[in-house]
Amino acid sequence: MTKEIIELANTVRTASRKGFFRRKTIFNLYKGITPDGLSALDLKIGIRIPEDLRDWLLAVGYGDIDDELSFREEWFVPIVVGQLKGGVIFAQDILGNYYAFDLHGDIYYLSRSQRVFAKVSESFLMFIKELINRDYKLVNWVETLNTQTYDW
Repeated sequence: MTKEIIELANTVRTASRKGFFRRKTIFNLYKGITPDGLSALDLKIGIRIPEDLRDWLLAVGYGDIDDELSFREEWFVPIVVGQLKGGVIFAQDILGNYYAFDLHGDIYYLSRSQRVFAKVSESFLMFIKELINRDYKLVNWVETLNTQTYDW
């Protein structure tokens, strides 16, 4: 696990924002994961999860970031059609939109309500860094992306 992933994981795990009655944590753990669990997930989806995403999951587990981005084992689904065929959906946002990685580890947004997608970053590490820089406001971020038609 890289030092950078450890630092980002600590940043997200310890971040909080002011709530109505008290401070609210940014990251809410759903369930931990082990290296064996990740290996089983690789077999299930038919592709090895990119190293930076693997390290992230081992560092923080499955959970939600600011109630906007959800990581769960059940979100990991192979993409079998369209421009991202061979990639894998790995997360879902509060609006039901999907986030996927391709065979190169690039991260993509896929709209649930429209037939569009957009490249978000060149790696999961860059994705998390930018999410932190944008104060965890994922929905606001994806609204600024230049999308293109996805061939489902």
